[in-house]
Amino acid sequence: MTTPTSARLALVALCCSTSLALAACPEQRPQPVKAPPRPPQAALAAGSGDLADVLTVPRPVGPEWFGLYLVGQKAGWSKVELSRELRDGRDVLVGRSEMLLRVNVGGNTVERRQSEERVWEARAAGRLVGFKAAFSGDGGERTVTGTCAKDRCKLIVTAADGTREQELEGVAETAEMADGVRLAAARRSTVRGKQLDLLKLRVREVQHVFVRREPVAGAGVQEEVSVVEESEIGDRVAIQYKVADDGRIVEWHLGDAIVGRPEPSDRAQRLDEVDLFALGRVPLPRPLPRTVPSTITYRLRGLPAAFQKADQRQRYERGPEGTTLLTITAKPPAAAEPARDTPLARAGEGASRDDLAATPQVDSDAPAIAALAKQVAGDARGTYEAALALARWVNEHLEKAYGASNDRASDVLAARKGDCTEHAVLTVALARALGIPSRQVYGLVYARYADGKDALYWHAWAEVRSAGEWIAIDPIFGQPVADATHVALGTDKQEDAVGLLGALKVEKVDVKGAK
Repeated sequence: MTTPTSARLALVALCCSTSLALAACPEQRPQPVKAPPRPPQAALAAGSGDLADVLTVPRPVGPEWFGLYLVGQKAGWSKVELSRELRDGRDVLVGRSEMLLRVNVGGNTVERRQSEERVWEARAAGRLVGFKAAFSGDGGERTVTGTCAKDRCKLIVTAADGTREQELEGVAETAEMADGVRLAAARRSTVRGKQLDLLKLRVREVQHVFVRREPVAGAGVQEEVSVVEESEIGDRVAIQYKVADDGRIVEWHLGDAIVGRPEPSDRAQRLDEVDLFALGRVPLPRPLPRTVPSTITYRLRGLPAAFQKADQRQRYERGPEGTTLLTITAKPPAAAEPARDTPLARAGEGASRDDLAATPQVDSDAPAIAALAKQVAGDARGTYEAALALARWVNEHLEKAYGASNDRASDVLAARKGDCTEHAVLTVALARALGIPSRQVYGLVYARYADGKDALYWHAWAEVRSAGEWIAIDPIFGQPVADATHVALGTDKQEDAVGLLGALKVEKVDVKGAK
């Protein structure tokens, strides 16, 4: 009874329309292609300088629509537009986007909407000067507005619990990031830059890399296009775009199963009934045990080398005929012995800041989170002991519900319900509130669906660190040690695992040591 969460669904869409005016082009070939028009020269601010490449690179005129397909089924749409305008006598470049994603999760319809507007100076390397964004539907309601000066942006975030102000430093987003894909295609080179992430309220480093020229055929016409890959620095799977010389984006895809297709607006908004449970599962040749200790070896096809990072639970080796052998061993950790459990007072020593810090989603600094963590941990002296108490509380006090998700831990606590991601994010936030290194894990887990088929399904759980090792715990299943059917594909910022949707295959499984 697990699912890819609604938060991860939004990430699928955001990965596919990462920045404004990048992701799609209309299908109508006869439409003229030209650069956005200049405002009247007399009205331009003095000293605006030459037009930036991003203003002159060819692109279709007007709003652009595309359909978002998951394994061949349409689950969403996006509308994007880039234009040059005068605002208060200032020459600016304005990017607008809208996105909707809708799927069926466990019998419930999950829908998310997002809209953004960003404003840059209309010149070469023009700075980001303002923005606004709205997020609604499953996952919670939130708006973000703000202005930027030099490398600092002031944000106003409004959510169900009120309004707060925040500052971000090191923001170096320029007008080139408004259309980095087309710029890379036109220059046949690489465009890099920093971009403000309005969902996670952070600065991310993005690169658009020209890869090659290749022929494509469509509507009876064959043409050559430029292939450009977009990724955040550190991503293991890139979004790949096919860009025509007149600026049309013929297609983009993330992995083999997530595809964006240019469509007229009416067609783009006609969605399929998408059952995400059935769509995202990886069939298994046999049932699997949910016991600890146990060791399971999976013979996988379609797992890229970048995902094969061994740790204390997972080990990889080359299998026959191009497959990968993944062996997962689940056993009680060293910290299960109280004498070896890291004392809670020293839990964060030597830990990465990323595994301890509060974030917009893991808001461990929220008063309600901090108070509950202290109350639930009680007189626990060990890190693992305290983490188990927190995970047990989450398991016992959160209603298991699909299609009623919240992205932020404090909102999960207020709602007292959610699926695997809500259980994981709240557990991690409670742990970090006590100074325990912790992180969310994304991957797959074994379950039997309503139709009786055994498969691995998209899932999320938590890891905490004690006695020198990361320990997987599953709060929604109530497992103090996650069993060997938990296949980890990424942690925290590695949501690029969604690029494997529909690509992974399990050809064989061997089980040892299971009761």
